[in-house]
Amino acid sequence: MPYNSINGSSTFVANSVLTETTTSANFPTVASTGQDPRVWAREKISERTTKANKIPMFYKESLRYIISKLGTLAYLNSEDGLVDVKSIHANPERTIGKLKQDNNIILPIISINQNQSNNADGRRRGAPQIINESFWSEEKQRAVRIISEAPRAVDIEYGINIWSKYKADMDQLCEQIRLLFNPHLVIKNSYTNTALAFIESESDDSTLETTDRQERIIRRTFSIKLEGWIPNPKFIITSTGEIQEFNIDSTLY
Repeated sequence: MPYNSINGSSTFVANSVLTETTTSANFPTVASTGQDPRVWAREKISERTTKANKIPMFYKESLRYIISKLGTLAYLNSEDGLVDVKSIHANPERTIGKLKQDNNIILPIISINQNQSNNADGRRRGAPQIINESFWSEEKQRAVRIISEAPRAVDIEYGINIWSKYKADMDQLCEQIRLLFNPHLVIKNSYTNTALAFIESESDDSTLETTDRQERIIRRTFSIKLEGWIPNPKFIITSTGEIQEFNIDSTLY
């Protein structure tokens, strides 16, 4: 991941899909603010940070992206017809309950659940660091400086479960998931296009016997790890030396 620095402190650059391009822009100096730039930035960020903008929805958007990618999978049936496979957010226990209760669920089906998240100490950044980015506005035809506090490195673990009647269908879907994470899946959302998801392991959790179904159900589970960053709110440095919250619809001064 590329870095830039503010007075010697290492920071991330282009860590967001909102950063269309990087360019030079003015960052306040001691002469203009009377303070160390990092001290000035931290004070301004603290003033503008609220309960609302402190909730980034990174977990939610990352999960939605993975579900959308799983929703592109399909298989060839016995008549060589291409059949789309539904992808849902559900833990295995809930999926098993639905399969036992409802004979109308079409198999195969893919479910995904978020198991847990852990600190990624190996990728941890120092809390005092300020991230220094730039954003090119096509509307204003100029670059603006974006600052934020360092994001929190985190590893998020998911379980992807494939439920099928037939091994031939299962094998086709397993092949596609392996290719989807080859060697990783790049997670793209409002905050990043650099978070990477990897297959950690694969296990065969067959079989599930149901009371009403004549066929047994086979299940395959993939353990996925997403190496991501929980972002802090981003702020634009305005021409007046103040800051305002940054989003794609921000009014640039």
